[in-house]
Amino acid sequence: TKSDILLLSYLSAEPGANDPIESAVRFAAETDLEILKSRPNKHEVPGYKVTGFVPFNPNTKMSNATVVINETNEVFRVAKGAPQVIIKLVGGNDDAVHAVNTLAGRGLRALGVARTIPGDLETYELVGMITLLDPPRPDSAETIRRCNAYGVEVKMITGDQLIIAKEVAHRLGMSRVILDAGHLVDPDKSEEEVTQHCERADGFAQVIPEHKYRVVELLQKRGLLVGMTGDGVNDAPALKKANVGIAVHGCTDAARSAADIVLLAPGLSTIVDGITTSRAIFQRMR
Repeated sequence: TKSDILLLSYLSAEPGANDPIESAVRFAAETDLEILKSRPNKHEVPGYKVTGFVPFNPNTKMSNATVVINETNEVFRVAKGAPQVIIKLVGGNDDAVHAVNTLAGRGLRALGVARTIPGDLETYELVGMITLLDPPRPDSAETIRRCNAYGVEVKMITGDQLIIAKEVAHRLGMSRVILDAGHLVDPDKSEEEVTQHCERADGFAQVIPEHKYRVVELLQKRGLLVGMTGDGVNDAPALKKANVGIAVHGCTDAARSAADIVLLAPGLSTIVDGITTSRAIFQRMR
């Protein structure tokens, strides 16, 4: 049922994380489930005890919790993460793939939730999907348009699925030439081919942090000047490598120290102000 999915996803959500997805999951469960509304201790779920937790990791793309049911002392695990990862974990499920693609076509992100079957902590079964709406920031389309007008080419790099990336690119007025990140590390392609892909594409989907660094590297070898935005610890190498590393609002200290520019307000529109200001300074120097 809906409440099963919410409860299990709540158990596998990181309690202290300042992560928008985890916050959304916790908020949904707390507003919907009676069991969570009337509890005396906000840090516990009545009847359950979380004994182990592996937080979300950009490489595995899932979080995992080990939970004990107090009454029976039965132990089970819950995994929550990117749909393709969870579907693979449960050994494939065509209905789930279809559901995820249908949602993605409407621009909705899905998270898969799976739990282990009784008596076996290694075999998972699919519980269901949580859907999230993650719209682009209201100023993004305008920022991209202005960047293009100044001769700056914009590429989108996202951990989302390909189909969502294409939908978002379309909404932002970009072309839909979005490639799967696998193209960046394809052993069958020459460096030259990969660089061409990188130059022509409008973006990459399903990336892991290493891929960001690779994009910067390939474009710089072409003699292009590259600016890269990021917010996390794992974006730091790419921010450092880029000609201009831009740490966005609310970023981690690691990203801040690796970047050349730190944005103090939400959104990306300030980047365009940076371009115009630096060009003005350059003209005056000339």
